[in-house]
Amino acid sequence: MSAASGHPSSRPDLLLLALVGLPVVGAVLTLAVQLYLATWGGVDVDVVWVLSTALFCGWGLLPFVAAMLVGISVYRHWRSAAAVAVLGQLLLVIGTGWLLHDVVASESSTAVLGLIFAPLLQGAAAGVVMAGSVGVARMRRHAARTL
Repeated sequence: MSAASGHPSSRPDLLLLALVGLPVVGAVLTLAVQLYLATWGGVDVDVVWVLSTALFCGWGLLPFVAAMLVGISVYRHWRSAAAVAVLGQLLLVIGTGWLLHDVVASESSTAVLGLIFAPLLQGAAAGVVMAGSVGVARMRRHAARTL
């Protein structure tokens, strides 16, 4: 709210933009690499192939949906610890970029398995970010009450 006019600011909140935008960047990078690595040549494109590809892409995007939900939740309920969530999401995107680069650049035929197991670690990272944000917010509340 603008103090002078009493109307909401038309400027977007940069904190919320970061908490939502970082997972979107990670999701777009992941989806782009998944579609790049999809084997188009020599594959009979049928319903089963389309469904399995869609499920695989959805699996890869789940951690970013979780990270976005964590960011929104931290923004709404524990804003004093939002810096922890932004840092965690930034590390998630950097780690994802590193993983995707390694998968694409690898000569190994099993490197793409990283895309199957990565969402488990990325989802765990979203959970750690949520726990860290809540922990920092509670410590700050406790410190404010004791002063």
